Amino acid sequence: MAQRWWGLVIAAAITVALVSLASNVTSESQLSAQANTLLAVRSTLSKLANSGAVWAGLPILSGWLVRRPLHAVAAGIVASLLALVVHYGVGQLFGMFDETVWAGNRMWFALALVVGGPLGLVGAVARGGGPSGLIARLIVPAGAMIEPFYRGMFRVPTILPWPERVASATAGAILVVAGLVGAAMLIRRQRRQPGKQNGSNLRPTASEQTSSTEPPGRTEPPSPRRIRR
Repeated sequence: MAQRWWGLVIAAAITVALVSLASNVTSESQLSAQANTLLAVRSTLSKLANSGAVWAGLPILSGWLVRRPLHAVAAGIVASLLALVVHYGVGQLFGMFDETVWAGNRMWFALALVVGGPLGLVGAVARGGGPSGLIARLIVPAGAMIEPFYRGMFRVPTILPWPERVASATAGAILVVAGLVGAAMLIRRQRRQPGKQNGSNLRPTASEQTSSTEPPGRTEPPSPRRIRR
């Protein structure tokens, strides 16, 4: 069973790395401003796939999959580092990056080592119930809502081409909406669970239902006596 969960962690890391890399592929027609609409769509997908909510959500998902706290810490670090290695390694293999990409992005590897473990632990906590579990589950939706404002995705300078401005605003709006919907669904689900539990506790058992149908104080009628003559 443990191997299955670790397999899912590795698959999730590779998927995030490759999708993020593929979203950065730009054709010559896009670079020459001959396909601005396609450039706007591609840039929107790129900003979503490379968002902090996605990359921070990866170690959280990994910790959620493996469940156990210590394993969750390790899974968060492994998933974050693996995604970076695959992203830059495959990109260099296809000529998208040169050999300086590793040194130029070493800060992301350091960040994965420092933050990946705690985020993996958040994923393990998210499996639990109560306020702590709900708070852990709300971290990714909250991050998605905060990120566009923190990165200024709605305040792109007008000097930039319109595809970049449209892509930034569109991606920011998608992140905010996704965060709001996700948070609302999680809170609604959390509110339903106590109600179900209380309702199940208040239901009488089968023996109680049977005894409740009998009138209190009922006794068997006395057997008739024969009168001897």
